[in-house]
Amino acid sequence: MKETQVSSPVPANGVLPESCAVLHGRFPLLWNCRSLCVTSFFSCCLCNCSPCRKTALPIKFFSRRNNTSRTTAHRTHRQVPPTAEQRVVRDNRMSWLVVFVPLFLMACASEPASALAPGSSRVELFKRKNSTVPFEESNGTIRERVVNSFRIPTLVNVDGVMVAIADARYETSFDNSFIETAVKYSVDDGATWNTQIAIKNSRVSSVSRVMDATVIVNGNKLYILVGSFNKTRNSWTQHRDGSDWEPLLVVGEVTKSAANGKTTATISWGKPVSLKPLFPAEFDGILTKEFIGGVGAAIVASNGNLVYPVQIADMGGRVFTKIMYSEDDGNTWKFAEGRSKFGCSEPAVLEWEGKLIINNRVDGNRRLVYESSDMGKTWVEALGTLSHVWTNSPTSNQQDCQSSFVAVTIEGKRVMLFTHPLNLKGRWMRDRLHLWMTDNQRIFDVGQISIGDENSGYSSVLYKDDKLYSLHEINTNDVYSLVFVRLIGELQLMKSVVRTWKEEDNHLASICTPVVPATPPSKGGCGAAVPTAGLVGFLSHSANGSVWEDVYRCVDANVANAERVPNGLKFNGVGGGAVWPVARQGQTRRYQFANYRFTLVATVTIDEPPKGMSPLLGAGLEGPGDAKLLGLSYDKNRQWQPLYGAAPASPTGSWELHKKYHVVLTMADRQGSVYVDGQPLAGSGSTVVRGATLPDISHFYIGGPRSKGAPTDSRVTVTNVVLYNRRLNSSEIRTLFLSQDMIGTDGGAGTAA
Repeated sequence: MKETQVSSPVPANGVLPESCAVLHGRFPLLWNCRSLCVTSFFSCCLCNCSPCRKTALPIKFFSRRNNTSRTTAHRTHRQVPPTAEQRVVRDNRMSWLVVFVPLFLMACASEPASALAPGSSRVELFKRKNSTVPFEESNGTIRERVVNSFRIPTLVNVDGVMVAIADARYETSFDNSFIETAVKYSVDDGATWNTQIAIKNSRVSSVSRVMDATVIVNGNKLYILVGSFNKTRNSWTQHRDGSDWEPLLVVGEVTKSAANGKTTATISWGKPVSLKPLFPAEFDGILTKEFIGGVGAAIVASNGNLVYPVQIADMGGRVFTKIMYSEDDGNTWKFAEGRSKFGCSEPAVLEWEGKLIINNRVDGNRRLVYESSDMGKTWVEALGTLSHVWTNSPTSNQQDCQSSFVAVTIEGKRVMLFTHPLNLKGRWMRDRLHLWMTDNQRIFDVGQISIGDENSGYSSVLYKDDKLYSLHEINTNDVYSLVFVRLIGELQLMKSVVRTWKEEDNHLASICTPVVPATPPSKGGCGAAVPTAGLVGFLSHSANGSVWEDVYRCVDANVANAERVPNGLKFNGVGGGAVWPVARQGQTRRYQFANYRFTLVATVTIDEPPKGMSPLLGAGLEGPGDAKLLGLSYDKNRQWQPLYGAAPASPTGSWELHKKYHVVLTMADRQGSVYVDGQPLAGSGSTVVRGATLPDISHFYIGGPRSKGAPTDSRVTVTNVVLYNRRLNSSEIRTLFLSQDMIGTDGGAGTAA
């Protein structure tokens, strides 16, 4: 099998230069200068990587964008038209395009279009209408049989042997067809593969099938859970009852041997065991019909339990999800008591800091993520972190998809990896497969790991021996292959981002906070450490053009009429300000937590008095007008004007020109507070969210907001803006106040926008 590899300057050792990885993290539309995605009216161009982040390209030209283009269509050869906020202002910079873009297009004309990072490669491991499997005939003879489609991939590491599991759909790709479980395994990191049929179907009819494998690896054993059906020709959720269904558990054992310096392996498979007898007729009064696994990789918990995420259909065809676990290496199994809401399906599970995290597919809405600290007995929605972040399409009303969801350790830090297609085409197309990385605080879009606009739905990622792989579907006219991808460039980028996260957290944690204001720490001792728990974003020293870059390399802010100052920006009048997007991020909303709880922190200086009342910091809402949830303004009478919900509070306190103030906004449990220099303003603790409907925060505004009406006249300096996904307490707020001059690291200045 010949692998398709991206032409790149990556050294033979597979290590992407740090500078290139940094460049991609900061400017994903440029992807190391190989993807010149200027605007929708120019094609992408694949070039070799620039040797350093300080490229000669006029980055300022590209900067009038929301960095959430990372979650729309970057690094693909077919671009999605930008939103109004993402369109580049066509001014005198067009002259640069006329001269340089043709040169770049000519220079890159010979390169193949690809969305993979430099150094990455892929091979069609399970090839539609081509790959064969050893099919056992009714008389016991084995023949190599060509398979129409391969679906539902799982990629796992079993005692050093890489194992790929898939549905072998012999005649058609449809769910209700003749299907068996195929396995390929490799002892040489995917250079060569052996093929087996791990689980045969009953051979009762032309639609007999075993399908949707969910796989646990424990030592040298694989535990594969499949759904088995004999004669029914409709979806398992639509069956009248469970008479044609049987959940089967099959255990495979990997045996390795070595001879003459060469390692070989075999996998022996046990007989299928039916788990149907353990399935109760009801859960909490809900009459049940059938269950199958969540599909993909499941886990062994830290306490040794084997844990399957499962999806259950009730007698009315409604689906919800649960946990099924074994405390005795698979001899017996139990269903946990807790469950998801109806409408959740195809759950994926991982363990994180002693909790199970269950990530659920939701058709027609945003994905729901739950946490459980008691092996699934109780479930709590992860509203402050991952729930509602991802969705099935730009409109959130399409069919969703299974996702790979695994916990790994990269650069000494535990992170979660998550794959999901953007599905810009809608329905069941599931195009543009993306990979994300999160530490349960920040969420970084690694980028697209499929090619172009190919349909690439179900997927599995594996991190093994400091290498990253994926196995995912590609669908052409409802005929499916599975491609095996070596994600070399992507891993180097991820390592660079993780190092940034660690360095920034370590910097903040190492600050010697003064015990009292204006007292040198060396004399007064050190106070409490700067809080990093829940810290998701930090705007400080890095700004380019009209983008104020997140220090943690995740979500940037859009800037207008500003100039660089150390650790921040100075806004210079009409239209000046920054917008840090929430709902405006688009399809993937990494700050969705803000609708439930947040803390926003900034150091501000008022440079000129306003003519009336001028906004300073706050949370703007989606919808008509300029509605705000929580904020702080300053008026011509030199008083503060806090805003709690729909109605502004009475003016309070006083401010002085050219004096620094530390401003904090907090919201949780529907209540908001405003602090200045560590002290709450009048009205703090007021209810800002009324009724049953939660707010839909559009963005955080810094300086003057991007008003839908007349532009504001903002003449303030703002530095070190920090966002948390939780409400800080008064002690933590005071710590930030005392350390406000220490958290930044910049001494630069210059024009930003």
